[in-house]
Amino acid sequence: MTTHEMTPSRRSVLLGLGAATLGTAAAAATGTAAAGGQPLSGKVAIVTGARNNLGRGFAERLAQMGADVVVHYHRAETRAEAEETAARVRAAGRRAALINGDLGDSANVAALFDLAEAEFGGVDILVHTAGRIIKKHVADFTDAEFEELLNDNTKTTFYAMREAARRLRDGGRIIAIGTSLTAGAAPGYAAYGGTKAPVEEFTRMMAKELGARGITVNNVAPGPIDTPFFHAAETPQSVAYASGLSVEGRLGTVDDVVPAVATLALPDSQWTNGQTIFVNGGYLTR
Repeated sequence: MTTHEMTPSRRSVLLGLGAATLGTAAAAATGTAAAGGQPLSGKVAIVTGARNNLGRGFAERLAQMGADVVVHYHRAETRAEAEETAARVRAAGRRAALINGDLGDSANVAALFDLAEAEFGGVDILVHTAGRIIKKHVADFTDAEFEELLNDNTKTTFYAMREAARRLRDGGRIIAIGTSLTAGAAPGYAAYGGTKAPVEEFTRMMAKELGARGITVNNVAPGPIDTPFFHAAETPQSVAYASGLSVEGRLGTVDDVVPAVATLALPDSQWTNGQTIFVNGGYLTR
């Protein structure tokens, strides 16, 4: 395992397109991993924000499917958690490389791809998970807080997707993690939702730009997930309210979201392109 330091700085819609249903394909992806099949053998994935939560789940599943994984984490002090993610990648029999840094600095994004190329020979899959929540009414936001969200949600997404457009091998996969809040409204989430919303437009336009190379670009938009990332901005009352909005009356889990990303990463998912896939248990629909 190699460690590098960086400087600071929806299911009906798919049917309408003639694709296999997301649910069926996700089940196939899950079953393949469980059975020991490796449809991503020989592929290399970069997963940003992979130290825990959704990012760790994505990294582990892609490794189970055969991919080597570059594990990105933001801050040096969270290295121990990133090491745990890397250990899970290695336990699946794949190689892992660690790298940390602020992806709001485009040089740090380039370093992700440099590492993947140096250690593994190239990059085939980008899963961009990194982001930040600050939950406040707009009137209460400071300039500095808004700049944080612009950096961690908008700039990191653009830089990561741009670098992938430049350096992914033909037939690659760009999978960005957005939010179901773009299908609804919630007080306190204007700045978070607003700075995450561009991922939908980046996804739609880039799918057209990269289609001739067989690279697909999709956006997975989870609802509230039972992780520290979500709970840090919530109260017991708001958690109970959000839980009640899903058809099962609960929050989602990492395991609920991972199959969507696993499916989109498959070679067989070529016909799913330029889409925003809402994975939220019926919490919000569009």
